[in-house]
Amino acid sequence: MLLLTLFLQSILYGMGLLQAWLYFLWYKKDGWFIKISVILITLFETAETILFFCATYAYLINGFGNAENLTRWNLPIRLVLLTTYLTIFVAQVYFAHCIYRLHPKDKVIPAVILILAAVCLGGGLAQVAANFKIQGFKELGETKPTRTVQAVFALAGDMLITVALCWRLNNGKGGFQSTNKVLNYLIITAINRGVLTMISAALNLILFSLVPDSFYFMLWVLLGGKFYMNSMLAMLNTRGYAVEMMGTKTDLGLSTIKLTHPGHTTSSNGMTTTQSQSRSAGPDERKLDW
Repeated sequence: MLLLTLFLQSILYGMGLLQAWLYFLWYKKDGWFIKISVILITLFETAETILFFCATYAYLINGFGNAENLTRWNLPIRLVLLTTYLTIFVAQVYFAHCIYRLHPKDKVIPAVILILAAVCLGGGLAQVAANFKIQGFKELGETKPTRTVQAVFALAGDMLITVALCWRLNNGKGGFQSTNKVLNYLIITAINRGVLTMISAALNLILFSLVPDSFYFMLWVLLGGKFYMNSMLAMLNTRGYAVEMMGTKTDLGLSTIKLTHPGHTTSSNGMTTTQSQSRSAGPDERKLDW
């Protein structure tokens, strides 16, 4: 499972690096909150990849033929989980920000997501601390409470994020086909993002609980950070395509797309496309910062 995870991690990390590079190439005008989120998640997953490679090398190369060594924790494998939990926290905070920007008057749902993300991170940090108190994988069952808290709250946060994104975007639909087409595309993207991370969190929880004597759960624990990294960057990088679907010719470096319902599409650089000259913009203006 270690070797299989390392192989799949390498693929997903390469995809994530490409998406990070495209993000900084295309969206230079984004605000610092989004840029810092991308930088942090890239740094955390880079550290996770290096640490996991070192751990796998220690187990399978330096410890070749030493079966007993495979059951013991080494320092890199203890720290790998820390970087993964930090990645999940950054991604969930980012999506809470997105949901808030879609409807700033409603602060309850973003606040709940932040609370779930904080508890998830707290459970993860407790798990890391517990890992330093045990000697190896044979004692991993002793950390089940903290592992369960982390996995359950990660799953709950992802479910709420997916439902909230779809709900907010669906409420933005109006009488214009081009606007609705963009919103439908963003809803599908949000669902795809949520399904990927929810499956990862659910399998992590199920396999750890039902098959505790195997390493199958580790595949989903250690790939989880890469799923969050790629899903977050993929949603950021789809904004240019969303603008093209609306027929708005703007700079791909725009940081904010404003869907003004009904009739107007305004970018952050002040350019406006009017879909209907006979109807004025309504009071309900939603910002899509992703």
